[in-house]
Amino acid sequence: MAALPALHQIVLPTPWDIGPVQIYLVEGDPLTLIDTGVKNESSQTALRAALDVLGYAPEDVGRAILTHYHTDHMGQVQTLRDLGADLEVWAHEDDADSVESYSVEREERVEPTNDLFREHDVPEALLLQQTAHIRGWIEREPALAEPSKVDRRLRDGERVSFKDFELEVIHAPGHTAGHVVLAEPESGALITGDHLMGDAVPFTEYYYVEGVPDPADPLHRRPRFRGLPAYLRSLHQLRGGSFRTVLPAHGGIIRRPARAIDDALLFYEVRLQRVRRALGAAGPVTAWQLWERLFPKADPVAQMRTRMMMVIGALDVCEEEGSARPERRDDGVLVYRPVA
Repeated sequence: MAALPALHQIVLPTPWDIGPVQIYLVEGDPLTLIDTGVKNESSQTALRAALDVLGYAPEDVGRAILTHYHTDHMGQVQTLRDLGADLEVWAHEDDADSVESYSVEREERVEPTNDLFREHDVPEALLLQQTAHIRGWIEREPALAEPSKVDRRLRDGERVSFKDFELEVIHAPGHTAGHVVLAEPESGALITGDHLMGDAVPFTEYYYVEGVPDPADPLHRRPRFRGLPAYLRSLHQLRGGSFRTVLPAHGGIIRRPARAIDDALLFYEVRLQRVRRALGAAGPVTAWQLWERLFPKADPVAQMRTRMMMVIGALDVCEEEGSARPERRDDGVLVYRPVA
């Protein structure tokens, strides 16, 4: 971008179908990376080569700002430190603990997700199969990130200063609880991590958090992060901005931000409508029963997890908008009743 000559996009390989991850280098004092790529030899080689073209080495990086804690964003943080970089790591306060205590098991949230699924009626035998499936590939595949200390815990509205410009930290939860995007108002640039991408729409997270049940909740449910409602609110917040260029972690560069935001909103609205229709046709129903209606041909071991998350997220949205009311069965399972 001509308006931000100190900002450079670096494309690093990943081993996944989504393809490479795009991170960003800001020349200045300190030399700053926004995200870092995965921890493997090909990614490290690509990062070293990109830095070399610009006249730097890995040990010259003085700061890493993480959009969120996932592997392809924090993967080389500790690698840079091991290579000699005197590195400060900045991450949002809601993701910082996940960076410091990272493990693949923690990122996948295997047991917490099982607890969530039990409350939504997923059969125990299927949970055992799915757990074995996930832990099997965790044991086979090398970890692509490792834990590392967070030096500064960011909050919404903070500013990161460089010589000729500032980046505003905007808390954009949904994909993770502590996801942030970084805005440069003069140029209209927005660095979005996985919150807004050029070739995909992110999944959203759901998990229990520490704390006591809301006294106003008659069902006394455990508090949890509700990713889809948070993500949709975050998108609507960005929709009102005057951004002209989106610099995402995947999918090139987005020149029409408003259209990309509308496309992400439409992606989930289509899925919300399917859940609303299925809920209306089924009457009182559990999330698992909705999953069975919506995905009758899906492999329940390999394909249940992300789709079940989407169903739970859609029911969260329906509850917030008043089109569904949760009730609790005698066995503790949540049942959702459509509301006219």
